[in-house]
Amino acid sequence: MEHVRLRHILAVARTGSFSRAAEEERITQPALSRSIAAFEQRHAVILFDRGRGGARPTPAGELVIEQARTLLAAADDLERSLRLYGTGDVGRVAFGLGPMLASLLLPDLGQALLRARPGLRIVTVTRPPEQLLPELLDDRIEMIVGNNWKMSHVPGTEKRDLGRVRLEVMVRAGHPLAGRTAVSTPDLDGYPTASAVELSSGGFGGRGGSFVCDNFHVLRDLVLRTDCVWLSSPAFVTGELEQGSLVRLAVSDLAPIDSEICMLLRRGRSRSPAALVVAAEIEAMLGRIGGDTALSAA
Repeated sequence: MEHVRLRHILAVARTGSFSRAAEEERITQPALSRSIAAFEQRHAVILFDRGRGGARPTPAGELVIEQARTLLAAADDLERSLRLYGTGDVGRVAFGLGPMLASLLLPDLGQALLRARPGLRIVTVTRPPEQLLPELLDDRIEMIVGNNWKMSHVPGTEKRDLGRVRLEVMVRAGHPLAGRTAVSTPDLDGYPTASAVELSSGGFGGRGGSFVCDNFHVLRDLVLRTDCVWLSSPAFVTGELEQGSLVRLAVSDLAPIDSEICMLLRRGRSRSPAALVVAAEIEAMLGRIGGDTALSAA
């Protein structure tokens, strides 16, 4: 059935008049009459009794009018949803993040997305990037955002660079190394390392112990309470650094570390508009944090 004919039927039902319905639909009355007559002929029904009092729906007409209202409302909803979907304002997007990025980005990312696009359904999975690969390859998530070195050369995928996050060595205020002007990596060996992943050698220099947890909030609290040494993003602990409860260590023989952040996708898969919106917001956030924004995610 053509939606336009159903709209003509509803216009007659609403106005009770073929002439007024034709004016409302901006067509001639003969054209409107032919449209409804074609519907009646095709389905062997009479929709309206015509008389001096106007057009009154028949029982068959009442049935068609009720169904037409539901059908056209659903069609209008679909059209609106597709229009919003194309702008990334509605739809479902599922993506994975490494532990550091989840702690660093998710609270502000969720706030920004839901404030601008409250119709989005956002699903996040936080795990080390290599553990997220099965989710991506099975299409349970649309993309992974994490450290570049964890996601290079994965068959069946393509990588898009998003930016960088500066990492620095930090300890609690009052730590034995906190007041020293010169610190080297051998000085770190006497202290355990707090880390989101298990390092093959244990601590920084290979002789220290370690505490491994993929929750950066737990790692932050642990470092504040112990003598652990932590390699992390200062952007995640801005408040603690400003308050002085955490301090940076200038390690003389450790070069500045910029963690390259990338997005991993299934090769040959089209991204949803919502995924494009999420990727663009993550790239913008990385730029504000202070990393060098690289290639566009669009």
